[in-house]
Amino acid sequence: MKIKMKIHFKLSIILISLMLIVFSSLGEEKAPEAKPKVQETGFWEGIGNLFLPHAEKRNVLYEKQTQYFLVTVEEDSKGLRHMVFNPNKGSQGIWNPKMPDELISNYCRFSTIFLPALKIPPKRVLFIGLGAGIVPRFVRKNFPDAVIDIVEIDPEITIIAENYFGFKKDDKIKITIGDGRDFINRNKEKYDVIFIDAYTADRIPFQLTTIEFYQTVRDSLAPDGIMTANIANLGKPTFIASEIKTVRSVFPDLAVFITENNSNYIPFSSYGRKLDNAELKEKALKIEAEKRLSLNIGEMLDTRMPEDEIGKMIEKVDILKDDFAPIETMK
Repeated sequence: MKIKMKIHFKLSIILISLMLIVFSSLGEEKAPEAKPKVQETGFWEGIGNLFLPHAEKRNVLYEKQTQYFLVTVEEDSKGLRHMVFNPNKGSQGIWNPKMPDELISNYCRFSTIFLPALKIPPKRVLFIGLGAGIVPRFVRKNFPDAVIDIVEIDPEITIIAENYFGFKKDDKIKITIGDGRDFINRNKEKYDVIFIDAYTADRIPFQLTTIEFYQTVRDSLAPDGIMTANIANLGKPTFIASEIKTVRSVFPDLAVFITENNSNYIPFSSYGRKLDNAELKEKALKIEAEKRLSLNIGEMLDTRMPEDEIGKMIEKVDILKDDFAPIETMK
């Protein structure tokens, strides 16, 4: 009996020691530096509100405390570059300098679902949120005649995207530094595609989540225009459901796609036009062949949520409004 108690006691000591090591490594903070260094980082897995330590060491190419974020540019062992806000809280953009046109992250790949939904090549495109500039660069390459408006709240992000992620401005790309809601409230243009990607791993601007915001987005679309958004899974299922219900109240024919590991929910709509998956798949095959793309859009379309699942998901949640959007307290 005494021997068993000693064994149990030793095992308990070992388990406690391991827990202390893990928690101390998770809680470790590093002071901002302007020079390259090597650090062990965390990675946002996108499954609930869970932060897990990364298994590799990344080379930090750049680090800057901006007005809004602590931003680092990190290079992993495969040579991929990651734009990270408030380090250890996930990559906001991933870029391969050796294959600059490759779409790596879930959201970037799923954003291409807009391609088969287009009736005509887009003449004007709006991005609310720049990030690393991966999707705007994809649109520019595939639709060189399109005028692209980008709204980004943090001026430093545009500089970082240009210096480290291959993003380039030209005479048809206009970047506005400011709040996306303010921009679209003043907007007089009509857009063929509107991309909304302004959430980070720990910051959700409530003014970009409400019914009033999406009504303005709808009013900014051209006939048969397409709206798509990126709702990152931040471990707040009530918020995700409320946001989808909010968007659906403005875009009744809303489709919702889900990325791997449920890391992102992608609401997608063409106002006044119901999107048929079979038709989209057929068009996707033609577009990928014509443009020599290897995106497997058909597989992404297979992740579309069934209508009855969406109905159950949003049944008991509220629509977010300018005077009622308790995002901080939502779980």
